[in-house]
Amino acid sequence: MKVFILCGGSGTRLWPLSRENFPKQFVRIFSDNSLFQETVKRAIELVGNEEDIYLVSGSKYEWIVRNELEEIGLQGVKILTEPVGRNTAPAIALGVKALLEENCSPEEKVLVLPSDHLISNIEGFKEAVARGLDLAKQGYIVLFGEKPSYPETGFGYIKTGQAVEGGYIVERFEEKPDYEKAKEYFESGEHLWNCGIFLFRLDRILRDYRQLMPDIEFSLNKGEFLERFPSFESISFDYAILEKTDNIAAVPMSVGWSDVGSWKAVFDSLSKDENNNALKGSVMPLDVSDSLLFTTNGKLVVSIGLSDFLLVNTEDVTLIVSKEDSQRVKEVVGELKKLGDSRIKEHVSSYTPHGVYTLLDEGDRFKIRKILMKPSQRTPLRRHHHRTMHLVVLKGTAKLSVGGETVFLHENESYFVPKSTPYGIENVGRVPLELIEVQSGEYLGTDDEEVLE
Repeated sequence: MKVFILCGGSGTRLWPLSRENFPKQFVRIFSDNSLFQETVKRAIELVGNEEDIYLVSGSKYEWIVRNELEEIGLQGVKILTEPVGRNTAPAIALGVKALLEENCSPEEKVLVLPSDHLISNIEGFKEAVARGLDLAKQGYIVLFGEKPSYPETGFGYIKTGQAVEGGYIVERFEEKPDYEKAKEYFESGEHLWNCGIFLFRLDRILRDYRQLMPDIEFSLNKGEFLERFPSFESISFDYAILEKTDNIAAVPMSVGWSDVGSWKAVFDSLSKDENNNALKGSVMPLDVSDSLLFTTNGKLVVSIGLSDFLLVNTEDVTLIVSKEDSQRVKEVVGELKKLGDSRIKEHVSSYTPHGVYTLLDEGDRFKIRKILMKPSQRTPLRRHHHRTMHLVVLKGTAKLSVGGETVFLHENESYFVPKSTPYGIENVGRVPLELIEVQSGEYLGTDDEEVLE
């Protein structure tokens, strides 16, 4: 069996912890690992080796993906990069194309996993996948549905029909319901939460793509396929394939699944104290009940005499919302987007292919950042026309290329880069390189950067 892990996302539902350039699969809430890392580890338990795992990622997340894999000691996982995001149907097609390039057997089974879901019972999930494999061998597209434990309005539902060995025939799909409809689904015993996890044979899914999305031509060579990728219809796998095909089965499971689609879902999935509070970070609840207090910046957050609310505190944003309104966080993101607010895109710490940049302070004519670079990492050669750069090494050894000259800097040494002077930074040491970067000038916008290589 092969496993596709889909690594897209917009970073809106768990804002402000997730951002557009750092969506929720990369956040760390339930353990020291991100949701993405937990998904990869779960996939390895299913297939036994890295080489059968394919990560389908947007290009702007590729370097985060590589960093996260390095953290958990994995080097053999295959990364497939989408030229642009086109939703899950083209993303899965990119994985299918990779299997065809490797001449996989038409009977090869493929499991598709979102990278940002929570599953607490791994053994139960492995047993469900085993049942799904038997159905996939018979030619079904197999879905996995969590048995509802309460009426949930934030999930889609699967209406099950005739029983088959290991599961049920899918009768129809239901959109996210209102509470009364969700209660009806819960009490009927005939509905499952749709987990967005798919299992199929390679030849079966090729048939469906060729019939239902003929614009995706798998006969193209790899380069032509990627060139054509931006023209593929941006549509989900559910709408493009599942709702238009036949022979779909669902495997029921009870594995503690959640799509972690809101801060209320986070609250529901965390352990609670004696007052039913979920607490993370430096927090102090006094006479508080049924609430989430979550902070990441080390500053003490105190709450007194409140109940049924969610508080999320990061270095640059504090969110306070009633639990019943947790789905409205995306409205805030929409309003901030209209205002051009960068806090929907980036954290105070931003991640790039060559390092982590943390904003320490800024004003009208200055910006101070801390830079962390791993060994052997380097920035491209670049220059700024409206600002000077002053670099101070805190730890490690930096090799600077400045105006055609090479300079080495060690701890407590600094260098001044004038305006319009090309420069690049490389960590040539064996330990992480830490620098303070002081920018000063009349214009500090991100478009005042000319990349020269």
